[in-house]
Amino acid sequence: MRVGVIGIGQAGGRIADLLSYHSLWGRHQGIVPFVIAVNSAQADLLGLKTIQKKDRILIGQTVVKGHGVGLNRKVGEKVAKHGLHSVMHSVTEKVLHHIDGFLVIAGLGGGTGSGGSPVIVSKLREVYEEPIYFIGVLPSEDEGKLMSMNAIECLQEVDGKVNGILLFDNDVWKKEGLPLETSYSIMNHELVKPLPLMLGAGETEKDRVGIKVIDASDIINSWEGFSYIGYSEMKTKNVRDRFLFWKKKTSIDQLSPAMRCYTAIRNAATLRLTGDCDISKAKKALMIIAGPPDELNMEGFSHAKSWLESSIATHEVRGGDCPIRGWDSVAGVVMLAGYNNIPRLGVSINNVKPPVSIKASTLELEAESE
Repeated sequence: MRVGVIGIGQAGGRIADLLSYHSLWGRHQGIVPFVIAVNSAQADLLGLKTIQKKDRILIGQTVVKGHGVGLNRKVGEKVAKHGLHSVMHSVTEKVLHHIDGFLVIAGLGGGTGSGGSPVIVSKLREVYEEPIYFIGVLPSEDEGKLMSMNAIECLQEVDGKVNGILLFDNDVWKKEGLPLETSYSIMNHELVKPLPLMLGAGETEKDRVGIKVIDASDIINSWEGFSYIGYSEMKTKNVRDRFLFWKKKTSIDQLSPAMRCYTAIRNAATLRLTGDCDISKAKKALMIIAGPPDELNMEGFSHAKSWLESSIATHEVRGGDCPIRGWDSVAGVVMLAGYNNIPRLGVSINNVKPPVSIKASTLELEAESE
């Protein structure tokens, strides 16, 4: 699935920047045809490493002078409206590339991310017919009530305008005792890690096509409501280890390929999710097993899928495999979807997908802005 990515605010920009790096240099290249970063703080845009400078859009210069909006989402909304033409002009220049949807990313506690995201999402929904997905980073409890309120209001405002919302909960993944910058960097990597595999599973070359292929339609049909994603990786024996007969075997070495595939999926769904959720209340699930072709065991795949079908509320599970030659691990990716509330924040959504809108032309966009 090929997505155009828009990162809004500090967290959204950094996560988008990391996803751009994986798309440029990782195993699944080309899954992100374009990445745009939008921010009211100039320093945050300057700190990005992969997104091209021409795709870093500074908004609100006349209001906040490039210093950000703090935690004031009303000001974030205002500067996003003022800068909307610049954002949409950049999108219309790039959307000529084939994409299957948009992916908007934001931290939900900050002012620019929480205030600007609904503005940009609403305009995308108005103009384009492609599905829109939203990744929101939930603030931890110790980040304060104001950030929690920002998150609640943002999610309520994007409800009905996006096709699915993937959540990452800082409260679950925060690392105690580490510098703040290091902790946020680790959490960003944990969020991004499964995305190239999920998005790229059906965008592979001929020699990497799996027996059961996941494509864009599988993701679109699975990703709805609030959702959480999990990633688990298990090392396999590499060629060198097979000749080291004296090397002590670990419990993982002794697992069969079937059990390794099953365990990778089960761990992803129970131990490594991006947020705290009850698997039995998920309405849909998507699962992917990736690794060396000789390690992708169909017995293990079927066992894992049967377990997942029996674990969620509706038994609606889509799954596939992604062969990766030369890799020394088996990885499991699981997305649990269809939740309609976040108990920790006390926020609910209608869980209704937005209708398909009519696509506007570039000329209509330019005429509207004049």
